[in-house]
Amino acid sequence: MRVRKSIIIGLFWALTFGVGINAQNSFFNPEVPDVVQYEVTPDVKYGEGKVNANGKVAMKDLTMDVYYPKGESSEPRPAVILTYGGSFHRGNPRSSYTGFGGQTTSMSQYAMRYAAEGFVVFTVNYRVAPDNPIVDEYSGYTEDDIDVSIFTNPAAVAQTNMIRQQMGLEALTNENAEDVLKAAVLAAGEDLRTAIRHIKAESDVYQINPDKIALGGFSAGAVTSINVAYGMQEKVSAVFTNSGFVAGLKIDNKLATAESNPPIMLFMSDNDYPVVTFLTQPLIQILKANAVEYHFNWVPGFGHFYPGGAVTLSDTGDKIPLIERTLGFLKEKLQ
Repeated sequence: MRVRKSIIIGLFWALTFGVGINAQNSFFNPEVPDVVQYEVTPDVKYGEGKVNANGKVAMKDLTMDVYYPKGESSEPRPAVILTYGGSFHRGNPRSSYTGFGGQTTSMSQYAMRYAAEGFVVFTVNYRVAPDNPIVDEYSGYTEDDIDVSIFTNPAAVAQTNMIRQQMGLEALTNENAEDVLKAAVLAAGEDLRTAIRHIKAESDVYQINPDKIALGGFSAGAVTSINVAYGMQEKVSAVFTNSGFVAGLKIDNKLATAESNPPIMLFMSDNDYPVVTFLTQPLIQILKANAVEYHFNWVPGFGHFYPGGAVTLSDTGDKIPLIERTLGFLKEKLQ
């Protein structure tokens, strides 16, 4: 128990201090020059999510940016859906994070590159804790499948409150922390699933193959991708995660009873947050036990925040930049 508590403390101190979010539009511009090999349609509505607005139930529009390869294709294209990180409290697809000597590549930057390689890419916004999301119906999972204990340890609550203080939010208490964080984690998953279903239903509009969709994300976005692909068992063809782990939904039983599970590519830095290091090992054991294809890669020389150009090391010993390794994985599984 003491080990678990120290890990939680380490995680939330790291989340709180020395981390900056770069300006919203730093890496996003819908007006792109002709030399750029993609086109983008910003702020496309993919659904609505229920929120508590000053004590009243309201609906929040859920939006995404859509990146298309330039040029015509004789057949529907494969798709990638990207989910940003931010402790289930903050962030957006167009922003990057800077801290601890590193800077992330934003989801919009990844999308630009993937679109230039022939994928239609969707970068989604989703409900976060300050939205006061409401999740009052479960589909594809039950209360027994939920485990948010990693977020609700008293030490974690104290550190989460430092983030909330920076954002001008009311502090959580030990009494309401579980409800607030549980709602945020589940809402993120519900919204990503809504996006997947919308994209599949409108596959003709987006000119994509609904049977060739991959999920990818960073940190909280990586956790959400894992929850949706394995915990909710939403059908996708592949998953890749930057510093993701299992939290929110238990996936063991779901993997064991599923007809099939998508392959996953995992990235973790050698100086990542303790919780990532601590929870990646059991994730790999679960994947192994259920014969899920996985590819684990180290990102040396960085903490939790690392760019797409960072060199990665696989178990075969090869050295490939992260974005190139994910592209190889996507092309193998989707094209």
